[in-house]
Amino acid sequence: MGKISLTNFCFDVLSKEINLERVEGLEDVENVKLLSGEDGGGISVYQGDKNVKVTLVDFKLGDGVPVPHHDNRLCIGAEVFQITPDLTYKLPTWGINSVIMKDGYYYFDTDFSFGYDLVTDYDFVMKYITPFNEIYQRHTQNTDFKMVSYYESTPWVRTYVSPLFFTAIAKTDKLESVYALAADLIQLWLKMYRDAEPGDASLKEQQMERLKLKGAGSKDSDRMGKVLFGAYGKETFAKFFKAMT
Repeated sequence: MGKISLTNFCFDVLSKEINLERVEGLEDVENVKLLSGEDGGGISVYQGDKNVKVTLVDFKLGDGVPVPHHDNRLCIGAEVFQITPDLTYKLPTWGINSVIMKDGYYYFDTDFSFGYDLVTDYDFVMKYITPFNEIYQRHTQNTDFKMVSYYESTPWVRTYVSPLFFTAIAKTDKLESVYALAADLIQLWLKMYRDAEPGDASLKEQQMERLKLKGAGSKDSDRMGKVLFGAYGKETFAKFFKAMT
């Protein structure tokens, strides 16, 4: 892997634009152990302007844990970086996550989770997403990536992803391209963030309901979650879930 983790890279990019302060009281998940007793990494959470929540997850899986949906090849780590806005603002959540394999393969996906229907918001699409198409196309054509087709994803993914969903396979010795993609997507989120004005209670309720339904749809298709549950155990995994939500 590179000299800096994906999560720390994303944090550095975002923190240049938004003041972020560590959330206290989560010390029990910042450094955790695997069921085997080995170092398991952890989670850290930050709070920023406009009540933005930023979550960094860096899981370490020792010599490797077999992953059923990757032919039981060994996974040695997993990363998640997520920006969660206050739902009183018309802002999407942005996240990127990766599965790091012992054989040098690096599976990742990234997307924006919108709490509102883009189909009914032509102006928003034209202002933010359409201008980004050229950059998005450049990344999809990067030879460092082996793009994963939608049909290979779960039905939930194919149903709920945004126009900016991106999933691919890279190599751990060529992560610069992954980081470049993440930086561009963070900059797109920041454009939305700078323009965002607080809305009313109905906007918050609308977004909460839509995101709740999306979360319910993904619950049973979270295959990596089941792998991590087995590596960390019920108690630690429950703490992770609480910290992330």
